[in-house]
Amino acid sequence: MFCTLSGPVAGVDDLITFCRLHLGEGDAERLVGWIAWRTGRNQAMAGSGPPLARLEHALANWLDDDRRALLLAWLRRRVAAGRPPVPR
Repeated sequence: MFCTLSGPVAGVDDLITFCRLHLGEGDAERLVGWIAWRTGRNQAMAGSGPPLARLEHALANWLDDDRRALLLAWLRRRVAAGRPPVPR
């Protein structure tokens, strides 16, 4: 992650690395659904592959840099507080 004049930027790789370390397959699948809901998309549009591949698609195609940075910060706070990474 690096900073710009508008603030921190999180790339898809930053989020995928974090998710590989902190999310199981079930959480990754729930995060795809949560992102789909928040962006008004059908989660089937993320493909039919494994959860992390579907998540990578959602992160790369459904979120801009600012939303990825906000999502990464939010996930980090939830994990640090011992909360589930994805609301249930």
